[in-house]
Amino acid sequence: MKKGKVFGKNQVVLALMILALGGAIWLNMKFSSTEKYLGEATYVSENEVASGEAIATSAKAEKDTDYFESAKKDRQAALDEAQEITEETLKSSGASDAEREKALTAVTQFAARIEKANNVETLLKAKGFSKAVVIIGEDDVSVVVKSEGITTAQTLQIQDIVTSQTKIPLSNIKIVTVK
Repeated sequence: MKKGKVFGKNQVVLALMILALGGAIWLNMKFSSTEKYLGEATYVSENEVASGEAIATSAKAEKDTDYFESAKKDRQAALDEAQEITEETLKSSGASDAEREKALTAVTQFAARIEKANNVETLLKAKGFSKAVVIIGEDDVSVVVKSEGITTAQTLQIQDIVTSQTKIPLSNIKIVTVK
């Protein structure tokens, strides 16, 4: 380094980088909200929602009666088809005892799921949901209710009804609203 030179090229670059870092920190603090906490969730929807209100996934149906009625008809058609397949398997002379037992078990499980779904739908109607369809899978449940949006209390009611009737854990319950 030469005498008389206070700042070199490296010191100027380092000073500029420190100033840029300080400016970035200052801008971050200025524009970041102090009201939010790390990990705090917010609801996203086309309408602004008051805090304390839960929103489930929303699907729009042209006619709610058509949607709910068609879903129930589809479920009944699937049950009828399963029963027909079982009857054909039982009547078949080439079917082994194991195949017959498997067919009976499958239809019995399917019928039990539909019975549980009907029970949940009935209880949801008793709690004030005018239209509801419940689809019970092997280890999950989807609940479709007619509503503009459901509150946290209503969500808890739905989850309580589903878990008490099906013994399926809360993490495997999906709630969908139809307007």
